[in-house]
Amino acid sequence: MATIQCSNPECQTINPLENRVCEECETPLLKRYLRPLGDPIESWEVGQLLDERYLLVSRQVVLDTQPGIPPNFREDIPENIRKYLRLFPYRLHLPQIYTYYDLDQQEESGTDQLLTIGLLEYGTIPLDESGKPRHPELLPKLTEAWPQAKENPLQQLKWLWQIVKLWQPLEGQQMVSSLLDPSLVRVNAGMVQLLDFHQDEHNFHRIKELASVWLSLVEDTSPLIVDYLRSLCDYLQRDRIPYPELLLNYFEPALRQCGQWYERKYQVFTLTDAGPTRDHNEDACYPTPGELTETSTEQPSFTIVCDGVGGQDGGEIASNLAIDTLAAEIPQLPMFNETRDSQQGLEDLAEVINLSNNRISERNDAEDRHDRQRMGTTLVLSLVHDHQVYLANVGDSRIYRITPDSCHQVTTDDDLASREVRLGYLFYRDAIKYPNSGALVQALGMSNASSLHPNINRFILDDDCVFLLCSDGLSDYDRVEEYWNLKIAPILTQEKDLCQMGKELINIANNKNGHDNVTISLFYCQIKLSSLEPTPLSIASIKADIENAKEEIKPSIDRSDDLPSDLQPTEPLPSTEEKPLKKPNPLLIVGILGILVISVGAYGLWKLLQPPPTPTIPPTPPSPSPSITPPPPPSPESSLPKPGTIIQLTVTLSLWKTPEGDQLIEEVPVETVLQILSQEDSEKDIKIKV
Repeated sequence: MATIQCSNPECQTINPLENRVCEECETPLLKRYLRPLGDPIESWEVGQLLDERYLLVSRQVVLDTQPGIPPNFREDIPENIRKYLRLFPYRLHLPQIYTYYDLDQQEESGTDQLLTIGLLEYGTIPLDESGKPRHPELLPKLTEAWPQAKENPLQQLKWLWQIVKLWQPLEGQQMVSSLLDPSLVRVNAGMVQLLDFHQDEHNFHRIKELASVWLSLVEDTSPLIVDYLRSLCDYLQRDRIPYPELLLNYFEPALRQCGQWYERKYQVFTLTDAGPTRDHNEDACYPTPGELTETSTEQPSFTIVCDGVGGQDGGEIASNLAIDTLAAEIPQLPMFNETRDSQQGLEDLAEVINLSNNRISERNDAEDRHDRQRMGTTLVLSLVHDHQVYLANVGDSRIYRITPDSCHQVTTDDDLASREVRLGYLFYRDAIKYPNSGALVQALGMSNASSLHPNINRFILDDDCVFLLCSDGLSDYDRVEEYWNLKIAPILTQEKDLCQMGKELINIANNKNGHDNVTISLFYCQIKLSSLEPTPLSIASIKADIENAKEEIKPSIDRSDDLPSDLQPTEPLPSTEEKPLKKPNPLLIVGILGILVISVGAYGLWKLLQPPPTPTIPPTPPSPSPSITPPPPPSPESSLPKPGTIIQLTVTLSLWKTPEGDQLIEEVPVETVLQILSQEDSEKDIKIKV
């Protein structure tokens, strides 16, 4: 009989697979269904355990029967696997590596062969009442989900929009052809999610190729948007929309107009607690904790959670100062008083976050606080405007999006572990095993806003959902992943009371974790199509908005629309006695294998490179109040890099054997750190260390 181990580290009781909670400690059982990387596992029988851990449910589906134990990983990371790591910020829509290592089959099969076990994870997936996957391949195809969304035109538009927004990041990794394969484009929790990637066979894929895929959807498209979709495909095929930025400009006014066909109601409940082991509370939240707030479409609706950094004399001050500033400034944002496009909304929100940062930083300066004495705070914020919700985060407080059958973390932690993954050095579930992996790399108030990079995303609100904002007092040790189905999903499925569920989450944090302050905000969004008869969408009806957008096309920070923003650099995690660092690619770390001399145009190189905008934070041992020590902001004295300058690639840099570019030596990936050693005799030559 198949069994599964309780993920509670203090329990780890073996349970029958059909159980929903542990028989011993009543912790909900984590059931992580995974897919083999690449080809199906043919050498093992269905029902067999791989490495006494991974249950082969089918040729395409594997269940981790020991979810509380960290998975294994190989020392080296092949380049094709490293691409998954670089796309970590987009993990809401793309699979990530759960485990990747070589298994010696000699003991079990009698053959001296290595089996590479590579498994992909997708966050939560839809499960039935017995805890088994609802779909044979874990997620339904978009082509299967599309007809079911015919009565929800905004959802259909959103799916196409998400595909377009994935074009550039996948194109950068030579995997954009994956978006053209209907067998790979799936739906999870109302979002587009790829089942896996294809490596592009050539570099000539064009955005117009989407038209032939989308035309197959026309028959089952909502009557309210079908004419718009046909015209859009026609424009693509005739090269009237030649690149993805322009295509996004066709979607923005369409989403806005379609969003006007819906009615929305919002409920917010916040609560904070010092926890059983603390004598003071450095967390803060908005609206007022313990009170239920209800708003409608016409009113500004937002909620904030902050977790102070800097000890009792600083953390409380910083978190409350951030709350006070944001609560006063957000209702005055231009988006609530005039027509603003989504890009302007992102910029407006970034401005008020920077303002709150500077208020704390100025307080630090006025009180002559330096280095680790400086106070700061993490931030998570949800703000509804029209058909969308803006989500912002700084630090390691988190936002989760919960639907009736899913829970996904929609923010990326500003910590060392996430940076290591994004740089391609470590797998995420490997990186978080390091003692200092949770050290913050940025927080509000530690320095001037010029060195702050808030992550601002947005979601299209097309169906009921709950956003959970919380400090790490709750999110640590996978508590949200364990309890969302019992304590948050019932708000959507059983109309459970928001306030009662919020109080139960605080109790879980205090009883199951208990090591820190805890703060939660439950943001319940209810959406339904209006009973009024809307006018069907057409390109002609939004033509003026499209033409206005064309005039200001620019490489957008739109990558942060719905997709997490690009991460900033940091140093690799330090080695520890518990676990030595993996061996990274020697081309990726400064000073590992010496000096590389290349002939490049100095000005051209400078156009490709820029100093790291976020200060490098030395990791510190885990402590009740983590601290961050920012160095002074960079102040370049000239337009060209001087010897000794540390800079980082913002695009891939190709190294050629000759200036004519007739033989490629190496491609240095994005976010590689370089040091300028000297300027050679020619003004166009620079010696650098990689």
